[in-house]
Amino acid sequence: MNDSSRTIAGGRPVPRGACPGVAAPLASGDGLLLRLRHPVGGLTPAQARAVADTARRCGNSALELTSRGNLQLRGVAGDALPAAQARLVAAGVADDDPGREAVRNVLVAPASDLDPQARADVTGLGRAVAGRIAGDPALRGLPAKTGVVIDGGGVAGIPGVYADVRVDPVAVPDGVGYRVAAAGRGADAVILGWARAEDVPGVVAGVLGRLAGIGGATPPRMAAALAERGADAFRGVPGLQTLDADTHGMTTASGPCAPGVGPAGAWVHAVFPFGALDADTLDGLAAIAEGHAGAASASLRLTPWRSVMLAGAGDDALAPLNALGAITAADDPRLGLGACVGAPGCASGSTPTRGDAAAMERMAPTLLAAGERLHVSGCGKGCGAPPTASIMLVAAEGRYAMAVTGSVAGAPDWPPAPAATVRARIAALDAVYARRRQQGESLEQLIHRLGRATVVRAVNEESERG
Repeated sequence: MNDSSRTIAGGRPVPRGACPGVAAPLASGDGLLLRLRHPVGGLTPAQARAVADTARRCGNSALELTSRGNLQLRGVAGDALPAAQARLVAAGVADDDPGREAVRNVLVAPASDLDPQARADVTGLGRAVAGRIAGDPALRGLPAKTGVVIDGGGVAGIPGVYADVRVDPVAVPDGVGYRVAAAGRGADAVILGWARAEDVPGVVAGVLGRLAGIGGATPPRMAAALAERGADAFRGVPGLQTLDADTHGMTTASGPCAPGVGPAGAWVHAVFPFGALDADTLDGLAAIAEGHAGAASASLRLTPWRSVMLAGAGDDALAPLNALGAITAADDPRLGLGACVGAPGCASGSTPTRGDAAAMERMAPTLLAAGERLHVSGCGKGCGAPPTASIMLVAAEGRYAMAVTGSVAGAPDWPPAPAATVRARIAALDAVYARRRQQGESLEQLIHRLGRATVVRAVNEESERG
């Protein structure tokens, strides 16, 4: 096997850096990983049970929610792969064509049909865009991980999710249109124009078609293409109209939707630590969805916050969700913890990242209570890591380098050290933050005010005293 791909028994090669799927799984430390693309409009309880049964029969029962609203099955054995694929296709949650599956990276706001503050219900539009992309052979050459986001605004809007192409509802003279933008989030994506709802699928396919048509062995991602060719290269697609600066008036959310009961009881939002659950938990979610929303309207909406929204459920669903290990309170400190699967689940990981992250929770009570985030990465690839974190730990050979307000790729503030030493550093940082912050000041603001070198030195002195 060479470094450019992994050949899977019963499957197809998956290049490194590509998005694994069901038709094209990825070999990992605990077996094959099968990723279900984001189910626009959610999973029905029957589909959720089918996924759980597949995870139990063909895998190791472990499941993961991803930051792109996908659901992953872990630990699938090579000889069980054909059965797993057949079950998931039959349940209507996977494609049997790897070409269609590879380009169907469309994330849709999870509850725009339920959210009273949403500007538009984009569920049907999302399905239409996903179908158009998947059915267009000209888009099969798109770069791996090229993604589309379709937002509806409101409490459960997803303006903070990066996309190669974004679609957002905007005000136009005769009602609501859809802004089409590239290479960014809601606030910073490059505006290409706007389109009417009926034209959006063709416009998105047209913009992506121009990206796929850029010469070379592999087309670039959208950000690189914009830097090289400019936005005008992606304007002029049929159906795309000029967007005046004073008409787009987008609504944006301040951050991830809070866990708990949604507006007017429209949903219950359940967050799972590290996005991790298992087959029994998914079965339990299906039962709660049916029992508290009614079988006809029950659905499990997968979100980019590694969580599940149960449509139509209310306060009486909180207790059974908590019994499943879900977070349903906005002040739960576990919301600030993040980690990849780490060892032994990932062959690249050298540390038990999730166990280490959980142990570090008690080291940072002030930081986590203030909404700061701690992320633990099992290697330098940073799978699932945020762009930056208040505390970023990156493992190498069983030790962790640590950075404050940094990224996986950034230079660490402290060199690799054993987990026990890192826990002491985090406790020292928490003490420095608690003692020296001003009212309402974030860690980033504290570092900006005092200087990074001053904060690092204060943490070192606090560690030595401890």
